[in-house]
Amino acid sequence: KIDLLNRQNKTIESMAETLFRQWFIEEVEKSWKIGVLGDIIELVYGKGLTEEKRTGFGFPVVGSNGIVGHHSEFLAEGPGVVIGRKGTLGTVTYIFENFFPIDTTYYIKKKNHSPGLFYEYSLLKTLSFENSDSAVPGLNRDIALSEEIILSPQSKRDEFNQCCVPLFKKIKNNLSQIRTLEKLRDTLLPKLMSGEIRVAV
Repeated sequence: KIDLLNRQNKTIESMAETLFRQWFIEEVEKSWKIGVLGDIIELVYGKGLTEEKRTGFGFPVVGSNGIVGHHSEFLAEGPGVVIGRKGTLGTVTYIFENFFPIDTTYYIKKKNHSPGLFYEYSLLKTLSFENSDSAVPGLNRDIALSEEIILSPQSKRDEFNQCCVPLFKKIKNNLSQIRTLEKLRDTLLPKLMSGEIRVAV
């Protein structure tokens, strides 16, 4: 069931990516202007939080390759988008709830009204971020924000965000089921292995 839900989420994300590419890459209108990533978002540094200091429960702790733990406090309000700054550069993670991005990441702040951040998340996934900081290996914020993009009208972005609401709602529901099933699995498996619980044949 867990595997099925994970595969279903990947399929739903692919649907959103296909829609984004169709609307904002394949069907670009001549009136749309060229801008830079910094026109629509800001990149904010995450904060240091060592593994020893994490409480192990509460809000997701997000590293450069996704959720790496949980902590009783959060740094940013969800929904949010996190991008790898060091380690796994340019990996983009969508977070539904309040979260704690650590210092190997940036999290984004929107410059325009954009409920859900679905447009920004989808846009970032189409960009190729490479090691752009020669002094310290990592994703240079200024260079990343200067990445050229096509500036579509706000109304078009709003329409895309609205179309993504049911898709991401389904992903969120699936993730909730996955967490419940994982807790059940982690509780039952040791008892089954030890013989504390027996299954009738």
